[in-house]
Amino acid sequence: MFNKKVVFIVLVLSSLLIQAQYKYTTNTAHHSLEKAIRISSDVIEGRTAFFERQTLEKPLMFQKTSVLIGELNRLSNNLSKFIVKTQKEVNTERVLHDLLDGDFYKNIFFESTGKLTKIGGKLKIKIDSLYNHAKRINIHQLSQIENFHEDHFRTDLDFYDEDENKITYFDHLFYDKSNYGMMMAMNYLLLDVKTFQLLYFGTVMSL
Repeated sequence: MFNKKVVFIVLVLSSLLIQAQYKYTTNTAHHSLEKAIRISSDVIEGRTAFFERQTLEKPLMFQKTSVLIGELNRLSNNLSKFIVKTQKEVNTERVLHDLLDGDFYKNIFFESTGKLTKIGGKLKIKIDSLYNHAKRINIHQLSQIENFHEDHFRTDLDFYDEDENKITYFDHLFYDKSNYGMMMAMNYLLLDVKTFQLLYFGTVMSL
């Protein structure tokens, strides 16, 4: 039952994500992402509570997994709160109504040399922490888990732009460095974090 629910939620999130990508150049795209983020947050909260009840009922069976999930939730929430805090400080409404200087959001994460700022460095540390834990908790070497954290959270990979120039993970993540593009990229990253939590819950509970 749980696995079917997870599949359904992932399909809903995928549908909302496609809507957001289709409407990316409009000021309504962020609503689809925010809706997907809210849905996934609610499901994660419910699944966490369910798993905690299972742990109390069958401590020997779920004790080790409970520790792994607890740390996953802690690191995921840590990164999620950082993203939400940054979005609030920038102020979504100011982005949507084009009330900020052109490089306002870009300057939060990138120096003029292209290197990460102190805040950008903090974002990297949080993503790296989640990535390292994601590798540890994939005890059964499941490809869907590995593919997701490798594709979305591995910051030391080389990426290439449309002209085949090598770029960093963060230049790939923030390929559109306009204020709107940066805001959307942060929302996509937040949704990736939530999706990974749901994916891990689904695989653990189906084993």
